[in-house]
Amino acid sequence: MKLEEWKFSVSVAWENSFLRWVGISIFSLVVLVSAYATFQLVRSSLSSGYVVTHYSVYLGIDQVLPSYWISVLALMPIALISGTILCAYALYRRDSIATYALLSLAGSSVFIWAYYLYHLTKINF
Repeated sequence: MKLEEWKFSVSVAWENSFLRWVGISIFSLVVLVSAYATFQLVRSSLSSGYVVTHYSVYLGIDQVLPSYWISVLALMPIALISGTILCAYALYRRDSIATYALLSLAGSSVFIWAYYLYHLTKINF
């Protein structure tokens, strides 16, 4: 797919009000969840300079990193979910079912990410 075709498909998908508001809602939700978790994690890591970034039921805390990794932890899902939304818009003219499937994937990823960050902030306090 050429860049012009991709831009045209995104603009056609953006004209669909349902797709536009679903994309805006998903993007806003992932930014809000990541911002809130970043605030909580920075607040909890100020005293030690380290943050727990992974926890498993079987091993317990198994990854502790310096607090600058919080930025990677917050920006990675924003980039991935934004890319998923853009790919969904790019496929709208060729395959509208794939568009809706990718948007539902992005939406469910936000909820999985929010669940993970909830437990991560709970462990760090």
